[in-house]
Amino acid sequence: MFTGIDHVVILVQRLDDAIRTYQGLGFNVYPGGEHPGGTHNALVIFRDGAYLELIAFQQPDRPHDHRWYRFLSTGGGIVDFAVGVDDVAATVERARAAGLDYRGPVPGARRRLDGVEVAWRLGVTAEDFTGEMPFVIDDVTPREVRVPTGDVAVHPLGVVGLRSVVVAVRDLEEAAERYGALLGVTPPAPVADDALMAQTVTFAIGPHQIVLAYPSDPGSPLVRRIQRQGDGPWQVVLVAEGRDTPLVIEPAEAEGARLVIEPVG
Repeated sequence: MFTGIDHVVILVQRLDDAIRTYQGLGFNVYPGGEHPGGTHNALVIFRDGAYLELIAFQQPDRPHDHRWYRFLSTGGGIVDFAVGVDDVAATVERARAAGLDYRGPVPGARRRLDGVEVAWRLGVTAEDFTGEMPFVIDDVTPREVRVPTGDVAVHPLGVVGLRSVVVAVRDLEEAAERYGALLGVTPPAPVADDALMAQTVTFAIGPHQIVLAYPSDPGSPLVRRIQRQGDGPWQVVLVAEGRDTPLVIEPAEAEGARLVIEPVG
């Protein structure tokens, strides 16, 4: 079973700088810890349980075989996202039966700053599809060990949850078929999105949405994302209390990530 969008990965050059940037934008940033593979992170956790992961390589100038390392040279930003599932092994088995190139369970771990060990399992795509399709995740240690709740999810900006992730794609029909196969649903019909200058297909997943967006006009802001990094997540839409109008935070303001803050409701 799919539980929703678990988290969105924002690759940054230096973690301390990114923490200060997001705090300055009005987010409460929770220290994450260190991964065995040479990365460290911090979390922006929301009341609905989803979060933004700010992640950086501890030695960014040293070549690395991590699947996200190649995105450093193209500016980082939103590079991937995870979908929560209740059983990674079963999800990977179903995905492979549907013709998708997933593997797993792959063990994951992090040591928090207080020394507590966090563990989870992943189902990941082939490296060439990193970001084009989400990875899937379930927890080995209790989820609240990985994603605390309470005051850490209270933000001066008023953000309470995640609404959607917009994924830029070069072939809408093919991408919709792949996502439909992963989620076990028939893809809905495309619709026009005038603001994005795109054709879109939207999948509901738990309380969230995945919006596949194909630029239908050369002036679409999706074009530059595709040219720079290929298919993949381009924008995160969050919801906030106390807002009457949307707020757009451009990549130059948010360590390469484009964030849209919309009123709740």
